[in-house]
Order: sequence, then C-alpha cells, then structure tokens
Amino acid sequence: MTDAAEDGGRPSDTRPARPPMPPAVRRIVGVSIVTFWAVQLTLMLVAGLPLLDSVLLAVLLVAVPGLSVAQLPLIDGTPLERLPAYWSSVVTLWLLGTACWFVGSREGGAAALGFVAIPVVEMALWTVGLLLGGLLTIFVFRQIAVWSGAQDSPMLRQLLPQTREERTAFGVLSLAAGFGEEIAYRGYAIPVLVPLLGVPGAAVLTSAVFGVLHGYQGALGILRTGAMGGILAWGFLSSGSLWPPIIAHTLIDLVAGLWLGDRLLSPERPPGVGEPDINSLER
Repeated sequence: MTDAAEDGGRPSDTRPARPPMPPAVRRIVGVSIVTFWAVQLTLMLVAGLPLLDSVLLAVLLVAVPGLSVAQLPLIDGTPLERLPAYWSSVVTLWLLGTACWFVGSREGGAAALGFVAIPVVEMALWTVGLLLGGLLTIFVFRQIAVWSGAQDSPMLRQLLPQTREERTAFGVLSLAAGFGEEIAYRGYAIPVLVPLLGVPGAAVLTSAVFGVLHGYQGALGILRTGAMGGILAWGFLSSGSLWPPIIAHTLIDLVAGLWLGDRLLSPERPPGVGEPDINSLER
C-alpha cells in the first residue's frame, strides 16, 4: 500500500524540514526581545518620551544590533553572495533612515535632524577632517592588529567588491550607509538621548551601538567602527550640522571598499602560523 493510501489518499509532504534554530541564536533573540521591551517601556514611562520615539529608539539601540548579532552564527562559514548582501543592506538602511527622518522631523523639520547649512569652507574643513580621522582610525587599528596578531573577520574580506557590477552596487551601499546610519544614529538618536544622558553619554552610547551593529567585522571591527562612530558623533555635535558626517561617512566607505580594500585590513595569517607542530609534539 502506498504512503498516499495509508494517509487517506493525501500525498505525503516531501518538503525538507527546516533546520532547528541554533541555541545561541535563540538566546540572543530572546535577550533582545526582553531588552527591547524593557528599554521601550523605560523610555516611555520613566523618561517620558512619546510612543513613536520610544519605539524607534528601542529599535535603534536594541533590535537592530540584536538582529545583526543573531545572524552571525547563521552565516558563519557560509560563502557570501556579495550582490544580494549589498542590495539587502541598501534596502534596510534606506528604510531605517526614512523612518528616523519622518519621526525625527515631525516637529522641528529637517533642522531637528541636523540638516543645517554651514559655510562652504567650514563644511569642507569638517568633511576633510572627519574623512582623515576615519581613515587614520582604520590605519591605527590595522597597526594594532599587526602588533597583537588579531585578525579581521573573514566575512569582512568576503564582502569587499571584486567585479565592476559589485563595485557599482557597493557605491550605492556606501551612499545608503552615509545617509541612513548618520540620520539614524547621529541625527536622530543623539538629540533624543541628550536630555536623558547628556552630550557625552549620548555620543558614547550611540557609538557603542554603532560598533555592535557592525559585528560581522569581528571584535576588532566592532572596536574600530565604534571609534569611527565617536569621531562622526563629535563632528556632528561640534559642527552643528549632519552634512559633514554624512559626506565623510560615505567617502570613508568608498575609499576603504573600492580603493584601499585589503590594505586597510589586518594582514592575513599564513596557514599554519600560530598552530602547534604536530610532528614536533610526536617526537
């Protein structure tokens, strides 16, 4: 008797079962959900933020970095397809930036997010200064990696564009990151957090979260990106305009991804370096 007949004539379900979610991912998701609601309710009920701001700020500070960390065990060791990764990130960044734009500008307009015009010479000086500061940070962390033997995440190396099509998509991604991340974590989050944490606290918290958001770059990349976030936050707060951080952020990504590439990452350790010699152990 066939399986269909034994089951009352219904065809058996031959679809492959979904693999179970790794325990580490379940823990991260669970902690992120609890923390999200704790932060959101605290911001609304204790700090007195409006519902929209409390939800969006909890998304920026907890949900987005939590999801970024949760996906790492799922993609660890898996070959990455660069173009789908680029375009999915572009969509995410534009959605995030757009949400922060509408919520953050609903009362004070674009100026509430830092879209303030400053003199051209001042704009150029701030932009160049932030660009150089960001690139210097990358070089400093590369030297730290040389001294300490720390390694960048293999995933970060895989994400560097190789073909003309990938370079074009990476350029769009750099623009999306420059606008989306700066609107979200500098233009929106910092002004909302300043009354609660003060200027230093708001800058430090958003920069730390910004670093965790780039967890795919590994521990070294989290520290490096967090430091760059601090530089961009300082530029925003000191210049009074979000335009220099947006332009500098975009240029940093373009220069690092399209022109300097591997030369800015920690030197790759040759296979076998740092591993015990099995033959010598047997002797």
